[in-house]
Formats: sequence, C-alpha cells, structure tokens
Amino acid sequence: MVLACTGGGILVPIFINAIPVPLSNDAYPIAILASFVIHYYFPIVREVVNISPIVKACIIVLYEVIRAKVVFAFTLAANAAISPSLFSFPLFGPIMCGTISGCGGAFLPMSKGLEPILKGLHSPMITACLGATLVHLFLNTGFSEGVVNAKEKSQLHLALFFICVGVVDGLGLKAKAGTVKIKKE
Repeated sequence: MVLACTGGGILVPIFINAIPVPLSNDAYPIAILASFVIHYYFPIVREVVNISPIVKACIIVLYEVIRAKVVFAFTLAANAAISPSLFSFPLFGPIMCGTISGCGGAFLPMSKGLEPILKGLHSPMITACLGATLVHLFLNTGFSEGVVNAKEKSQLHLALFFICVGVVDGLGLKAKAGTVKIKKE
C-alpha cells in the first residue's frame, strides 16, 4: 500500500538523488496506515463514499490537491536538480519526473511492468503529464514574465485542473460515446 500510495514520491527522489517521501515525511506513512485501518476495519466508509456524491467529491478534491502539490513540487525539484543540456533549462527531465510523481504508484510494485497502460492511459496519467508540462514550460519560458506570484498561481491552476478532471471522472459526468448530438440548422 505504501508503494501504491507514494510511488511517485519514491521513484522521483531516487531519480534526482533525494530522499524518498515515505522516509523523509512521517506524515505519509501515518496517513497511509490510517487509510488502511479505515478501509480494512470499517468497509462501510467505502459504501458511504460510493453512495454519496458530496462525500465522494470532497474526497476527490482532497486527493487531487495533494496530487497537484506532489506534481508541482517534484517538477520544480527536478528542474533544480537536472542540469540544462540543449536548451537554457532542462526540458524533458522535469516533465518526466513531474509525470511520474503524479501516477508512479500505478506501476508499483515493479512486477506489474507496463500492465497499467495496456488498455490506454488513465486520466491521472494524462493529467500528470499535461500538468507537469504546462507548469514547467510556464515557469521556465517567457510566459511567466511579469506575472506576480507566478509559482503560486501556476500551482493553483494545476490543482484546479486536477480537481475538475477528477470530479468529472469520479462522479461519471463525462458524456457517453455517441450521446452528444449536434443540431443542424
């Protein structure tokens, strides 16, 4: 469970020569243990989450805020740790690290291999990649010039993006294939 919950927080620090999150932050193992206890000993909580859209939306918001914080932090950390090569800033390394930080748990334990993506990329994988890319390019190119508190604003927008996509996916608000009809005039 620790590997699944903090996969990106384990893999990315290893890539950039830092300490993995479960070892550096005692709050994570405690939260994971509390989550396990709730799921194992109080399965009714899962049922409440599944039947109550309000509770489910609140859980999704909390999860996506944490995920946005992780993607943002590791994208910036990788940018600081990786030396530029071809461009004036490292381009692909921070984006890859940010992406893995947002969905790396899906691939752990490593014995899973690429099984999580055999049927296509899941929403958290797509949003992590897109979010890390947009944040990294915004902060390292001329787009952020003149923007007051550019880092904080980009982090807020990343969290809002993750929340919107998470709520749409989690509550099943997507349009079904073939149900959208365009009215011809």
